[in-house]
Amino acid sequence: MITEMLANTILAQSDPKQKVLVDRGKLEEVSKSITDGVVHDMPWELLLVGIGATLMVIVVISIRRWWLSRHNDPTPTVLFIAIARKTGLGWRDRYLLWRIAKTFDLPTPIALMLSRGALRHYTDLYLSNRASGSRRAGQRLAQIESALFG
Repeated sequence: MITEMLANTILAQSDPKQKVLVDRGKLEEVSKSITDGVVHDMPWELLLVGIGATLMVIVVISIRRWWLSRHNDPTPTVLFIAIARKTGLGWRDRYLLWRIAKTFDLPTPIALMLSRGALRHYTDLYLSNRASGSRRAGQRLAQIESALFG
């Protein structure tokens, strides 16, 4: 309705031969509507909602890709846990191997699982530095050795 009134007004101003009845009150209404931002082709709110929804979809897809890609390359810790689980080592045994590796600044506890000699060497060093509870830890380490190397 407002668009028709605007068209009639423009037509009346451009062609004086055209007899169009223009109500002064209607012109003021059209003018006020234009200055208040009521007359527009597309509602801005709808456009902003569409842009916001599109951005949210992009963000969700990006986060999902990042989440899935971060598990592609196993870290040494994840690899150690997987190997320990396959060999049947319990949480206490895994923790003991991890503690020995950290005590002697080994890059990963996997180094202890690869070689019987390395395991025995670091086990002996660990037990000699430890005063209390070394007998029980020694028994657990012997069980770990037999589980790993048979």
